[in-house]
Amino acid sequence: MDNKPSLSQYFGDKEVPPASQFFDEIGTSPSDMIQSIYLGETEGIQTTTANLFPQNMSSSFTPHKMTDELTFNNVVPTVSTSASVPATSLPDPSTFFDTIGPEPQIMSSKSGITHPTILTEAMDGLSIKNQPVDKEADRRRDAWIPNDEAKKTLMKAQSSPKGSFFPEREVLTMPGLILEEELADALQEVAVKYLGVSSAGSRGVVRAEHVSRDEAGLRELLRTGYLRAAINLTAVLLTAAGQGVGRMHRPTKHTPRSLQLWLTRFAVMSRIKLYDTLVKEAEPFGDLNKPDMFYEFYPETYENRSGSLVPFSLRLLVAELPQHVGKPEEALDRLYAIFGAVQTMLANLREGKTEDGTSTVTEQDKVESIRLWAGRETRVLHSIVNCSLAMKDYRQAARIVWELQEACGSAAARRAASSALCRVWLRAGHLRAARACLQLAQEARHHIWRRRRATTCECVVCIVCIVQEPARRCAACGSAPGTCLQLAQEARHHICPTPDVREYVDLGLIDIALGKYQDAYNNFARAADQEPTNIMVANNLSVCLLYMGRLKEAITVLQKAINSDPERGLNESLLINLCTLYELESSKTNEKKLNLLRMLCKYKSDTIPNVLECLKLS
Repeated sequence: MDNKPSLSQYFGDKEVPPASQFFDEIGTSPSDMIQSIYLGETEGIQTTTANLFPQNMSSSFTPHKMTDELTFNNVVPTVSTSASVPATSLPDPSTFFDTIGPEPQIMSSKSGITHPTILTEAMDGLSIKNQPVDKEADRRRDAWIPNDEAKKTLMKAQSSPKGSFFPEREVLTMPGLILEEELADALQEVAVKYLGVSSAGSRGVVRAEHVSRDEAGLRELLRTGYLRAAINLTAVLLTAAGQGVGRMHRPTKHTPRSLQLWLTRFAVMSRIKLYDTLVKEAEPFGDLNKPDMFYEFYPETYENRSGSLVPFSLRLLVAELPQHVGKPEEALDRLYAIFGAVQTMLANLREGKTEDGTSTVTEQDKVESIRLWAGRETRVLHSIVNCSLAMKDYRQAARIVWELQEACGSAAARRAASSALCRVWLRAGHLRAARACLQLAQEARHHIWRRRRATTCECVVCIVCIVQEPARRCAACGSAPGTCLQLAQEARHHICPTPDVREYVDLGLIDIALGKYQDAYNNFARAADQEPTNIMVANNLSVCLLYMGRLKEAITVLQKAINSDPERGLNESLLINLCTLYELESSKTNEKKLNLLRMLCKYKSDTIPNVLECLKLS
């Protein structure tokens, strides 16, 4: 697995933090045997991203004597921390995330999704032409400051008489497709090879030609999870836009629609890990700052509209790409360039000017613009932390997360950041710092409960009245008897708050670091009592059982997780873990693996990057 850490879904915009949405992959390379769960959350983040890191934490632990500091090595097993995802949600490239508020907070995976990750943002953007026109909203969303060279070209384009502006090739962005052949359904190919044509034939397969060749068809393929077919359809649509195979390094006209298609294509390619091809196709875009990436380059088409045609998520996605091919330093340089530009725009806005500093804005527009760009600033910081973790620069990662924590204005946000810091220091092997951060998270939780109790109806005394006079309403607040009783029960619960899933997972991870596998198992079991369907918790339970020498029980836990919710449980990391445990149990595991393949054919579409790798089929 090569999932990267992401901040996308750890911080969201809900007041109440949910269960442990934190790390996706925090290690550089998981163990060759037991690997962590990867649960991309559709906003999952992500994000949010976000989402402090993508949804599950994955760290390999080696037993050591109990010291305050220890080093984590890539050995079995791998412990993950992530919240489960809805069965109907799309997988996403969780290192990318959409706009979040200026104050990063935990987002619930079970509530309505407010801030989608880049894949779902790409889906939403496909229908942008149907959205109502809002000039101020368009301006703040598209705002970007061109560099000096781009400014010269843009001024020339706007001042030249109609039909007399002919730009040089050096100032043009000239992308094109690299993939010449259509991608086949990977799961179908494996099913035919190992189960036979008759068994595989019962599985429905959706291809690009089965849907309308437009944005609506593309959205349908993404919604149903046929990601390779979606990539094939983006090729058809981009070819129609003059940017298909063989068009690289040839002049072309860019539109918001064409760039939205590229965003969708790149997001899906990232999800199924076609990184090599993705890097090649993204190369012509560079830093997305050439003049033809701005509305001013096309004055006849967009009249007086200004700003960049490039979706911010595409800018962020392209900047992060080097991290996926072993070049985190290059990704870090790109991200800091974006971060500097965002800070400049925020400085202009705080002075009452537009993002580019050329004119003034109203107070209301100023507030909305600052909110948007402060959220984008946080997104970039999340990505910088991810790159720092990939480079094992834990001090820089911790410093940035601490700064995010200091900027938090609510106890829920501070708790999220403290929990994030705890896991950063765990990954670094600094157990003392991890414990301190966990204590801060616990204190923040108690503050949250105390605050809620203070705002809860205090008419507890009227419980007696409810019992004796059911028709009587509460004299204190006028509530119906049933409502008052419910509030009283909630108030009693608030007096004695208990840890939630995320806190139990944090405690379990620290126990793992100390080699206390039974204590870790107990904490994960308490988390499972609160969220029985949380697959991340089930995976951690299985890992603890393996460390305690209870192999068959470890297998049973993962099998139960899959059988109870196949759509959610059949994800690549859990499959790798289960197949590894099968191999540890016996050398005759082929039939069990084929049964998993049959379940994949029944419940999943074409979302798993490498089925053979997950099932360990040779």
